[in-house]
Amino acid sequence: MKDMMENPETIKELIDQTKEIKENNSSSMDNLTSMEILLTSNDYATAKDPDLSKTFYRLQEKIEDANILTSQLLSNLENRDDDHESIH
Repeated sequence: MKDMMENPETIKELIDQTKEIKENNSSSMDNLTSMEILLTSNDYATAKDPDLSKTFYRLQEKIEDANILTSQLLSNLENRDDDHESIH
């Protein structure tokens, strides 16, 4: 695995792919926001369907976790890219 990381083109491709994932994650969060509005009653902001809302909030939590991991991966990759550029 170390040899693969020595190739700056591989790192750049991984960064590009991770950025695409990050964009998709952002779109997913936008969709979740819209869904949350639909799932919430106008009366005291209570859930229209508690069972559906429970599943929705589990999904939202997982996508938020994916956002965090994607950001961490991107940061790690960009640091490696910076380290590689400073060497050469």
